[in-house]
Amino acid sequence: MALENKLSISWKESSWIPHLSPHNVLAYFCQRSNPFYDKTCNNEIAKMQRLNPNQLQNMKGVEYTLLHVDEQSDLMIIRKQERHSSSHVVPLANYYVLQGTIYQAPDMYNVLNSRLAGSLHHMQKALDKTLAMSKFDPNKGHYWSFDKLEKSEEEKKWVEASSRFQKDEVDNLIEILTVRYKHFMLQSGPVNATAEGNGNSGEVKEETRSPG
Repeated sequence: MALENKLSISWKESSWIPHLSPHNVLAYFCQRSNPFYDKTCNNEIAKMQRLNPNQLQNMKGVEYTLLHVDEQSDLMIIRKQERHSSSHVVPLANYYVLQGTIYQAPDMYNVLNSRLAGSLHHMQKALDKTLAMSKFDPNKGHYWSFDKLEKSEEEKKWVEASSRFQKDEVDNLIEILTVRYKHFMLQSGPVNATAEGNGNSGEVKEETRSPG
């Protein structure tokens, strides 16, 4: 049975949320305005015929049941399943209700597909950068060039994100700090080679940092 992919949507009914509990969450889910709810299911038939919910076990077809409740996190899970007999059901989908909002839980295929797509994206970026560093010269042959590696468009956007006003303000701030702590810098004296090698240099360096 093919299921429509509804992983990108959610649903809630605000009037129910203050009174929502494990005792009425299945009735909350079975609202006809809920896009996750199959109106041809056995729950709807039992509701229309005013049957006891326990009689669902004797029916065949699609039904919804409360699978799990976690009262500490206010999480409840509802399963959509197809019943073939009183003891045989086939799970079709899971939905979780978190603080009154209903979402469809992704299946294993969608989880793996998303993870693999993300991995391939980063691998492709790494291969593109590697290819950009591979050079060929008739005299040298193939060699690697790491010095002239150009920044990607995304990295350029971060560098160019600062405005002229921000750059001027940084320059003014550095000048103010230099004047205010000038006596401290004069007392420090020259920095010897040992301190510089240990990373304890007193030299103030202006660094270009990405926003945030």
